[in-house]
Amino acid sequence: MKVIDLKIDKEFETLIPPLTDEEFKQLRENILSAGRVKDALTVWDGTILDGHNRWKIIQEFPEMPFRVEQMEFKTRNEAMAWMIRNQLGRRNLLNYDRARLALRLKPILVEEAKKRQATSTGGENPQLKQKSAEGVKGQVRDELAKAAGVSHDIIDKVQFIENNATYANIDA
Repeated sequence: MKVIDLKIDKEFETLIPPLTDEEFKQLRENILSAGRVKDALTVWDGTILDGHNRWKIIQEFPEMPFRVEQMEFKTRNEAMAWMIRNQLGRRNLLNYDRARLALRLKPILVEEAKKRQATSTGGENPQLKQKSAEGVKGQVRDELAKAAGVSHDIIDKVQFIENNATYANIDA
């Protein structure tokens, strides 16, 4: 795959929390001292899923050797879920940040659960639908907690904070 064939999808790029300036500087120094990009860029249909920071460094140093690993997914949601789980498995994040990242999986998991529920429940019983919806909510929360490696209480608290907090501009 030629360098010019790789694409950046802004939604994919912003899905994962960015490296701090210090972390990016360290990555750049590591790549330059090694003389190559050690970890492959992971792509789906020519779009970068993992390696956005490495790609920026490659753009700065186009002669830098690197590898590309192609992944196969049926849907965009599958690709995004892989990205989140991949990051949770490799980055040293605080529990809050892990839970916040895992919460990005929530709409994907809810959509998958609704599809499974639609095929397994038949009928229009409102009580059954209510119980099923509550079960789905709990299952999704538990799956998010498991993915993040935190308790479901932390997932609930982080979601509350993210939904209700107002962020002030500290630089102002």
